[in-house]
Amino acid sequence: MRLLFTPQDVRAMDRRAIDRGVDEGALMDRAAGHLARAVLAEAGRAYGLRVAILAGKGNNGGDGFAAATRLADAGASPVVCSVHDPAELTGLPAARCERARARGIPITTDPARALAGADLAVDCLLGTGAHGAPRPPESEAIAALAGHELPVVACDAPSGVDARTGAVAEPTVRADRTVTLGADKVGLWLPPARALAGRVEVGDLGIVEPDDVPAARLLDPVDVAAALPGLEASSHKRSRGVVTVVAGSPGMSGAAALAAWGAQALGAGLVQIATSAGVRDVVAGLVPEALTVALPNSVGDAARAVAEACERSDALVIGPGLGTSDGARSLVRALLANLALPTVLDADGLNAVADDPERLRDAAPEPLVLTPHAGELARLTGAGDALSQRLDLAPDRAERWDAVIVAKGPSTIVAGPDRSTWVTPTGGPELATGGTGDVLAGMLAADLAARQAGAPASRTEPEAVAAARAAAAVTWLHGRAGELAAAAGHPRSVTAGHVASTVPAALDELAGTR
Repeated sequence: MRLLFTPQDVRAMDRRAIDRGVDEGALMDRAAGHLARAVLAEAGRAYGLRVAILAGKGNNGGDGFAAATRLADAGASPVVCSVHDPAELTGLPAARCERARARGIPITTDPARALAGADLAVDCLLGTGAHGAPRPPESEAIAALAGHELPVVACDAPSGVDARTGAVAEPTVRADRTVTLGADKVGLWLPPARALAGRVEVGDLGIVEPDDVPAARLLDPVDVAAALPGLEASSHKRSRGVVTVVAGSPGMSGAAALAAWGAQALGAGLVQIATSAGVRDVVAGLVPEALTVALPNSVGDAARAVAEACERSDALVIGPGLGTSDGARSLVRALLANLALPTVLDADGLNAVADDPERLRDAAPEPLVLTPHAGELARLTGAGDALSQRLDLAPDRAERWDAVIVAKGPSTIVAGPDRSTWVTPTGGPELATGGTGDVLAGMLAADLAARQAGAPASRTEPEAVAAARAAAAVTWLHGRAGELAAAAGHPRSVTAGHVASTVPAALDELAGTR
């Protein structure tokens, strides 16, 4: 598991280490060592390697001068472009500039001269403390770099990227590899920065302590494999978990089927679909393994029918394709008020409470998992740009509503009621197609059901907290299934059905990591 911190967190760690007696120059030299090794790894060689290092005037530039010395010692041929007059440098950057000059390393203020004939470029222009659009002379150096087709290694973060939010301000460096120093920066894993950072690796400076609380976490395959419930030899359909799906309406019967397919793909022992009488036969034909329940038109009768269906269920999905009629909204609210079953609230289920989301605090389900895409999150929170604010909105509302929030979109963010937060590194534009969220809702419910059916007598942590970690693992798996579906065909051609059918392949991959 990778721990992701904000740049502010890492600066505080730096300061703490220095206050405790760690030499600041030693930290810079250690950072330079990581950067130089990354350059050599990216190039695949050292001797004769021509490296253009674009350096600003802050410590990021100082790292570049120090790395130049390391590269020269390894047999490479670095050139440093100090975009500011070297005479203006102060402190450690000035000292490392003089050390590089004494080593015989060429230093220029002209980016074009440094880049001419280079095999690789290193971006040491702006550190993680920079905000907004790069200004001259850094912006001019970025523009010059963009005119060359060179591999690029970025120091700490590509210049122009906000390493906290993932925002990008033009012009921005596009890196093939980023060496982020001290600790992983959360913004490098968020869109649109994620697409510009390339391969992200941490240059460990020994400044992170066990009690440091990350802004978010990033699961890896080993974590995901460990988080997913296994199958016992004595398993039967009810011990694997029973999922009830309340979904579908005329014109949207497919949503109910997709949620059911998602639940089946992740191993639910039994799925039953409660849907409007008008589409029951259609849904039954699409999912022959599922039981079906026809919902009466009366809200009260429909709520009683769902409650009866849930008497032997372990988890509930409410919302995919349910519609936004007054009756549908009333049904959702009745179920939330009265059914304590672990529940995934998705799509029209979320729309039903968007006018008064604070009612979620008193909802009966435990745990309650909310799966909003950016538009739904905006309606629930009133945020103008919910996608870019998910890192703040998800943990805040998860705590406020005592729920797990799966804030869908590029790098889906999952947050628990204790504010623990995960960023999903899997999945891409192939998931940007109708119905993939329905599949995820079914998968999340299947995981809840498996845990409920095999729940231990006592728990070491609150159920909603455990559910958040599990939801992060399921979301990772859903994203990986999307990637595999895209690899088997073309990202443009992936459908929600493809994602559901590829979940077994993603599970098979994970089996090798256990």
